[in-house]
Amino acid sequence: MEEVIALVTSVDPLAPYKVSADPILELVNVTATIEDDSEGGAGSTCWVEVVEPYRLVKHQPDAGYMLDNRKVQMTCSKSDEVRLGDQIKFRIVPQQVQTL
Repeated sequence: MEEVIALVTSVDPLAPYKVSADPILELVNVTATIEDDSEGGAGSTCWVEVVEPYRLVKHQPDAGYMLDNRKVQMTCSKSDEVRLGDQIKFRIVPQQVQTL
């Protein structure tokens, strides 16, 4: 399975958000950009899942994230301490078929 390494290029704060009975989390919006053109398939639109770091793996959505135009946008808790310049390793996965 192909893996892609992305560099965190922006971290924007979002308003506090409450999830069911969980305490209020301060969330951030993260954009990671693929920097290396040598990764086959990294430039196309596809689904990806976080492989590393583990703190992001355990909270990602079941369907993973969309890699589009060499960018992945995701939301995570500020406690995950994602910073500009961090590297995130993604795995390209088969496209999920949504059934209603």
